[in-house]
Amino acid sequence: MSTDRAAAELPRLSLAEAVAKRIEARIAEEALPAGHRLGTRDSLRREFDVAAATFNETVRLLAARGTVSVRPGVKGGIFVASPPPLVRLGRKMLELTGDSVSVSDCLVVRDALEPLLAREAMRHRTDADIADLRRLAGGLAAARGSADPFGRLAANWALHRRIAEITPNKVLQHTYISLLEFVENRLRGVTPDEPDEEGPHTGGGSSPDGVAVHRELVEAIAGGDPRRLSAAVAAHAALTASRRGGA
Repeated sequence: MSTDRAAAELPRLSLAEAVAKRIEARIAEEALPAGHRLGTRDSLRREFDVAAATFNETVRLLAARGTVSVRPGVKGGIFVASPPPLVRLGRKMLELTGDSVSVSDCLVVRDALEPLLAREAMRHRTDADIADLRRLAGGLAAARGSADPFGRLAANWALHRRIAEITPNKVLQHTYISLLEFVENRLRGVTPDEPDEEGPHTGGGSSPDGVAVHRELVEAIAGGDPRRLSAAVAAHAALTASRRGGA
């Protein structure tokens, strides 16, 4: 494609994307079910007041995403498609808001994922990853002297978030980090009863034993020894359970 032709198509592509986003927003806001008829290609084109070529590109974008399906014939048109499983999962996760989700439930799932993330980190870590993990583990010791309990929490979570970022498994990575962010946001709205002690959900990250446990976890990931990693993960799980009363 020539440079002039590519430049000429940019406005049309941008407009097609804008119309696609408006249709996606309508489907989401009105909770339109799979199989709902949005209209014909021509009626929708006229509704959004765009050229045929632009709307054809909109339909192509939406069909490629699995958002709509196109059916020919007199009773045909453009219909809401049944979304792929991962899209349905994402929508279900978005429904878990407010009082329907507890911090404790998130922590149970988070804790179950951490051994898998540690094994993934050991398999895929690079020298740069290890350098980052060691730096963040060192930050836990520095956070011990902080008067801000959420500063201590942040230092702990930064290390675990960085461990999660090593895995190439994006489903695992994003699930774990989303749980971590949910817990972080909820706990920021809570005033600790004992600000000088570790909070119930920190895993003891900046306590003396917590610092040692996290440093060993990092070194086990760096060392590549599965038995050492299993021991480090078990020590971390025990530390987390002790800070949550065995929960």
